Amino acid sequence: MDIDSKFIQKLYIAYFGRPADPSGINYWISNYKYDIKVMSSLLARQEEYINFINSSESIDSQINQLYLNLFNRKADLEVIKNFLFFIESKAYTLTDIACYLTGSFVDEILSKKEKLSNQDFKTLENKVEAAELFTKEISSSISWVNLYQPESINPWLTGKTLSIGINFLKQFDYSKKATRENVLKALKSFCLDSIEILNQPVIELKNVSVKIPIHGNENRKFTKIITSKMINTFIGGELTHVDKHTTVEALKKISFTIMSGERVALIGHNGSGKSSLLRLISGIYSPSSGEILNHVEVYPMLQKTFLTSTELSGVDASKAYYLMMKHSLKGFEEFLKDIVSFSGLGSFIHLPIKTYSEGMCARLIFSMLTSSSHECLVIDEGFGTGDADFFERAQKRMESFMDGATTLILASHSEFLLRQFCIRGIVLNHGSVVFDGSLDSALNYYHTHGYYHQNAS
Repeated sequence: MDIDSKFIQKLYIAYFGRPADPSGINYWISNYKYDIKVMSSLLARQEEYINFINSSESIDSQINQLYLNLFNRKADLEVIKNFLFFIESKAYTLTDIACYLTGSFVDEILSKKEKLSNQDFKTLENKVEAAELFTKEISSSISWVNLYQPESINPWLTGKTLSIGINFLKQFDYSKKATRENVLKALKSFCLDSIEILNQPVIELKNVSVKIPIHGNENRKFTKIITSKMINTFIGGELTHVDKHTTVEALKKISFTIMSGERVALIGHNGSGKSSLLRLISGIYSPSSGEILNHVEVYPMLQKTFLTSTELSGVDASKAYYLMMKHSLKGFEEFLKDIVSFSGLGSFIHLPIKTYSEGMCARLIFSMLTSSSHECLVIDEGFGTGDADFFERAQKRMESFMDGATTLILASHSEFLLRQFCIRGIVLNHGSVVFDGSLDSALNYYHTHGYYHQNAS
């Protein structure tokens, strides 16, 4: 059976009592497109299900909960007895029954024991339609996108606001057919307090432009060397000449707001302005015009190196970094132990960094920068991790590091990485924002407008 979003919504409602989040739908369609029973079984093993339905309870209680989630009623006692007999005899599992109740699994034996009423089908149909509209709304509207930001890279695990979806489904009036109008009305009615708390701006850009000076009178010949194509490819801006000075307009009149809890992908070809935008957000660049407001401290991971002196030992460099971040040495010893252990530097940590290989230096830097979580994290994919044998451990640590951030801004050419961590996408082209919306819509825009091919060439 080819699985679509409605099948996934049914199982989310059955197991979790809520609509599916956009990343969850994408994950299951991508990985289990043709096997609804496997998907059902995997969902039943998730932490969210264990917490929500309390799998330590008796099987009959779990069956009742499935009925309440799907049909807003408890199961008949005779039906429960029949299902318990099948489960105890190992003819069927609870996940088989969940599939049957959602209409995802047709079975003659089960249908003889439980014939669902027209009202049950109507209730479930309206629930699924309401769930679909709910998910579509939070997926396509930036004002709602952070409502389902997961706390984990695993899309089905408990998120910050999953209770909003549960509350929504519990209170929605299923006597009426679900429409976008009444779904939005319900969202505003049920979730207003939560929205006001969640929708706090973290970063605001208001008509921001960034111009980078290249040279003045002393380097006139340089103008002849640098072509517009070179500027577009490597810097992402355009050359301008004012009062015998040459500048590059790296960013042009950019306006957007990133809310607390959002995970935003910056998408664009080489030279589109992604790095310049990351540097602006991180405070490395200042706006030439317009206004940028950072309401929280932004933590950047943009450059492969940041060490000011290779004369420092690994211990001294770690201490300097720790002081910069914590403003005291309290807890430094534990921090250093983690750095030494993860980097694998051992006794080399006491030697000057100038004695390190390039790989050792990269491991030290990576270990320091990923040592603790941050409220707002800005990452350029190009950050180095050092030796090849260090890559796998570094990748796992990086995932955990990114997962720990409340708000994430990630620039990458890897769609796999973006889909793993992000929900919103901002597409840049030659220093301008050309699209801002859901990640799927942003990637589609990027591909259909030829930017992908431009990057590949």
